[in-house]
Amino acid sequence: MISVIVPVYNVEEYLEECLESISHQTYADIEVILVNDGSTDGSIEICKQYCQEDPRFHLINQKNQGQSVARNNGVVVSKGEFITFVDSDDIVRVDMLDQLMNYMSDEIDIVECDKTEDIQYLNEKGKDIQVKEFDSNEALYKCFNHAVSWSPVAKLYRREIVEKIPFLESLIYEDLYTGIVSLKYINKMRKIDYIGYYYRYHTSSTMNQKYSEKNLDIFKIGEKLLEEFREDNWLPYVGNMLFLVGIGHFKKYQIKVEHQYYQLYIDAINKYVEIAKKSPDIFSSSKLLRWYSYSPKYFFNLHYPLYLKYLFIRKKWKL
Repeated sequence: MISVIVPVYNVEEYLEECLESISHQTYADIEVILVNDGSTDGSIEICKQYCQEDPRFHLINQKNQGQSVARNNGVVVSKGEFITFVDSDDIVRVDMLDQLMNYMSDEIDIVECDKTEDIQYLNEKGKDIQVKEFDSNEALYKCFNHAVSWSPVAKLYRREIVEKIPFLESLIYEDLYTGIVSLKYINKMRKIDYIGYYYRYHTSSTMNQKYSEKNLDIFKIGEKLLEEFREDNWLPYVGNMLFLVGIGHFKKYQIKVEHQYYQLYIDAINKYVEIAKKSPDIFSSSKLLRWYSYSPKYFFNLHYPLYLKYLFIRKKWKL
């Protein structure tokens, strides 16, 4: 059985569409654990309706403690041999769980499919699915090079992996830590080139919110990742990923000199750069890392904006 864990918090506008997509899965041997994280809108009524109409749906309530606590509590009460996470404002393709299970086997701990922010791709006609298989080291390398996702969604986990590396509680960006560290403990994983998950990008989503002091949690997550990989050859890769996350924050939240946390960001980014530079391979292959190292003064006003524009043009014209 697959346990589908859905944290729910004030998403009445999108929740029904999400739960419909789960209830119509072609893979029927599922339980759906809805974890109401102290919602104050009509979300709980929608959850209750689905639980009344479909015995596979179960609701647990908690005071508002955040997505990581909701996911962990959902895992605790779940019974499935396999676990998948779905965010309550997203949509899954009708055969996503079927496809993920098709590629799960005794030696595989995670199966990952692709996700999209364009819902039209969720309805594309089927094609021959290409499969790539990685052991733990290969999966980590792919993750650090953005070919395997650290996000917990669009994945099917063997239960033991989720229980071994629970989500860090009381922090945001907790899935960055969990998604990377869990790869240390797998036997093998598979990545399939099948789009099964629609990630809804909107103004209230976690990844699209205004700056607050909670955003500083990224540095706490960074320290935990550095500690986890302190004795590993992966440390420079962790440094490079944190560098990319740091400059992404810097640009997204427009961290200017007058920002109260400007120096904190600069110090952290400089630290990540020095760690990443310990690997000549990473330094030689990363334009952004070299540009920042050579001219940090001009990086955010010149090099990085040009690089983002280049990526935008490539994506727009599918180059």
